[in-house]
Amino acid sequence: MEITFLMVFILIALGFASGIISVIAGIGGGVLFVSIMTIIFLIPIDIARSTSTFIILTPSFAGFITYLKQKRTTIKLSLFFAVFSILGSILTTILFLFIQIDNTILKILFASTLLIAGGNMIYKAINAKRSQETQIFSDQSFSLEKHDYKANFKKSIPLFLLAGLTANLLGIGGGIINTPSLNIILKYPIHNSTAISTSIIFFTAIYNTIIRAIIGEIDYIVGILITIGAVLGSIVGAKISKRMPRIYLQFFVAIVLIILAIRMYF
Repeated sequence: MEITFLMVFILIALGFASGIISVIAGIGGGVLFVSIMTIIFLIPIDIARSTSTFIILTPSFAGFITYLKQKRTTIKLSLFFAVFSILGSILTTILFLFIQIDNTILKILFASTLLIAGGNMIYKAINAKRSQETQIFSDQSFSLEKHDYKANFKKSIPLFLLAGLTANLLGIGGGIINTPSLNIILKYPIHNSTAISTSIIFFTAIYNTIIRAIIGEIDYIVGILITIGAVLGSIVGAKISKRMPRIYLQFFVAIVLIILAIRMYF
């Protein structure tokens, strides 16, 4: 694909917007990156998913460092949860050494994931609106160091494995599974859930990027241009996420995801 000056600007601008939205919403960005490449630039989805994995690595690292400084996550917690997500990705790699998936099936799976993510985000936004006052009180009294996540941790293990599976298979971060798992099952406030989710995404992306680089499916030029914008966007998103009303953003992102899913189906 020939890269023009206009395309360079568009890729960086779209990466910047995606970086802001993905970090604030805690969805990793892959659902946006793959959609941009397949729908706007008509890149085959197998190349798009691998390039998306490469793109996710850098902005998720920037978000991880920012959240560490804000004390919304810790290295110990991030690595602990990430182990299960990485294991899910490893199992997927082994499985698909023996199974080949057609690009049409990949597009259907990805579009279905977008619909599920959009519906889940609308559900979370409605629930958050109903319990906004309770959530604010809960967040203010929350202690990351003292929080007991172990009581329900066994219930979350299959979900972290699933997040790793979808990250490897579809080129997404896994945040659409990580964030609700942390928030709903392990009872972390939403701001900590998105921070820890971003951390898990970073460590999982390290493994997935190495595998995709070995396979040779990454479009590095497109990936680097989107990454430049996404890194800047993720830093901005992490800084403003504490102050921004999440409910309206979640509704907006959900609608965008559903529209992208419909477009990808047809």
